[in-house]
Amino acid sequence: MDEQTKQSESGEQQSITVEEQQSQEHLQKHTINRRQFLIGSVIVGGVAGTALVIGFNVFGRHAKTGTAAQGPITRPNSFAPDVWVRLDTDNTNTIQVARSELGQGVLTSLAMLLAEELDADWSKVRVEQAPADMQFGDQKTDGSSSVSDSFYTMRNAGANARALLVLAAAHVWGVNQSTCRTEKGVVFHTPSGRRLPYGDLIGVASTLDSSSVSLAAVKLKQTEQFTLIGTRVPRVDTPQKIDGSAIFGLDVRLPGMRYAIIARCPILGGTLKHVDSTRASAVPGVLQVLQIESGVAVVAENTWAAIQGRRALNVAWTPGPNVQLDSAQLREQLAAGVQNLAGRSPLGAGKTVEAVYETPFLAHATMEPMNCTAYVQTNHCEVWAPTQHPQAARQVASNVSGLPLESITLHVTLTGGGFGRRVETDFVVEAVQISSAIGAPVKVVWTREDDLEHDFYRPASYQQLSASLTAQELPDVWTHIAATQDTDRDDHQAQPATDGADMPYNSAVKHINGSQISSAVPAGIWRSSNYSNTIFAVESFVDEIAAAGGIDPYHLRLQLLSNNPRLQRVVQLAASKAGWGTSLPAGWGRGMACYTYFSSTTVAEVAEVSVASDNSVRVHRVVCAVDCGLVVNPTIAEAQIEGGVVYGLTAALKGEITVANGQIQQHNFQDYPLLRMNETPTIEVYFVPGTESPTGLGELGVPAIAPAVANAIFAATGRRIRRLPIQAADLR
Repeated sequence: MDEQTKQSESGEQQSITVEEQQSQEHLQKHTINRRQFLIGSVIVGGVAGTALVIGFNVFGRHAKTGTAAQGPITRPNSFAPDVWVRLDTDNTNTIQVARSELGQGVLTSLAMLLAEELDADWSKVRVEQAPADMQFGDQKTDGSSSVSDSFYTMRNAGANARALLVLAAAHVWGVNQSTCRTEKGVVFHTPSGRRLPYGDLIGVASTLDSSSVSLAAVKLKQTEQFTLIGTRVPRVDTPQKIDGSAIFGLDVRLPGMRYAIIARCPILGGTLKHVDSTRASAVPGVLQVLQIESGVAVVAENTWAAIQGRRALNVAWTPGPNVQLDSAQLREQLAAGVQNLAGRSPLGAGKTVEAVYETPFLAHATMEPMNCTAYVQTNHCEVWAPTQHPQAARQVASNVSGLPLESITLHVTLTGGGFGRRVETDFVVEAVQISSAIGAPVKVVWTREDDLEHDFYRPASYQQLSASLTAQELPDVWTHIAATQDTDRDDHQAQPATDGADMPYNSAVKHINGSQISSAVPAGIWRSSNYSNTIFAVESFVDEIAAAGGIDPYHLRLQLLSNNPRLQRVVQLAASKAGWGTSLPAGWGRGMACYTYFSSTTVAEVAEVSVASDNSVRVHRVVCAVDCGLVVNPTIAEAQIEGGVVYGLTAALKGEITVANGQIQQHNFQDYPLLRMNETPTIEVYFVPGTESPTGLGELGVPAIAPAVANAIFAATGRRIRRLPIQAADLR
């Protein structure tokens, strides 16, 4: 690796690698240095032979836990496990993971980072989902950022813990730290062959002066030294999910717990006018009916009784201003937003290619519908939430209950899918409001209909692209104008309409502009957000330029990516693995798409598609090439891309949320279908080998699949797809 020279305090020249510099810069950004870390680590000792807690900040308090808590369990004579790792005398290493496990594997991959630098025995590692707490920094799980944001945080925690244990062993043996090494949870004295397991050292380590730890002892490993990172370690949460012991939000059970189902106005922006709860209250098991901010809550002894009670309600709604709203009006607003900007972008003098692309609103359709359990008491509120945003969920629990933040305990449960939906906090608000009103623990459960009819949807988009071509049939002036719905709200930032539109291809002039409209349809973060809109338009349009110039779309991409070797490399890899240019059966075609996600991960996908005589589309094979830097766990990384492809295919072939008379028209999987197992193609994933810090993966399989399929359809039939979802009528 490249090295720089660093001046030490003593004036000596020290060699520092680029990786070490990045690590130090990361720590500086988090306002804590190695000395502060070690001081915080050592002072927690005091009871020899019990437990040593290692972490950035050690608070002298116990985390309150509940029956179904996924968080750490406190023990006598040990400090509260609100830090990154705990070492016990039985040689168990308990690692806290502060990002939410949504099925993407962070409990495993983030624990691997710490365990690697700790030189832990993986068979002795226990992983726990951390509760919401600011000591972990920002716990928001979105933007494919969990591994990249935690890469140095977790590794430094492990390295510092290892250094402290080496110091303890050296103290016991009366030797220099430099003569000791670690491997699989044991410190070895190389000259004498003596060994001490970590569990035997924690009492001594708790009493040592951290200033005695040498810089060399906490030096992060080089890539070639990894023994855990880069391997196919099985997921730590799989056994519990198989035997049913895993606790998801819907699995939480508390003594005396009630269950609530909420009737919400079906018309966007409508409000409650009148409710008669007489029949609902007569349903066996129904305990109470009350009005809350989002509607009318039926509280019962079990979920079934609550559902039956809601059906028995006599509810009247005030429709509000959106009763005439429909999808056609929303489309007209988007088109007008584009047209208002279109006249400001000049075209070139050459041959011109133009096209308009449209994408619909989409729901998240998580496997586990929204739910939350809350118990508000006089001086304390406890919440169990499958959330992607623990700090925000804890804050709204404080706001709603009226209790100070320090009186709120929020346990993050396992989560059956998020895709951005659980960044929102509406389901937490409901649980806290109801528990406050009834004075008992309550679990709020959404049905599938609730989930689809009251989502924060991915914005629809309308995108106009044009390009003038040179004499060599290459784009000279490139114009892209995108309109989407505004997602800017008090609780999160807006997503620019042009996210992903800054296309990476060579062009003399680029005009990229965006417009955002406001509407009554609630919009929010959706897996890859506006990238799923803009990449469909950009990559479909590149194919249209290739066809207009009579150039193979793969070769055109290579030519236009001459200044972008990283993206060019994945395009070449995907094409090679897919057998680009080889023959296919009649009625089949191959299509390609590529992009760079937030200037980090590069992705290229090739889809093999057939179109039957009835115009039905079948995707047979998808080949993905990805450059995401260092791959922490190849099995988890592959699953992330595969899951993204399936999610993106569902959207491309089936997904659409429509509005009529101010109401969402999709209610369950009969009218919002998902891709079935027998419709799922063979998916191959190939990673460009890398040693750089990891970049994102969770959303990366989604944006490129729709344009790859659309381009394959053109290769098979000569017909262009410019609107999603792909429908047989568009192929006639």
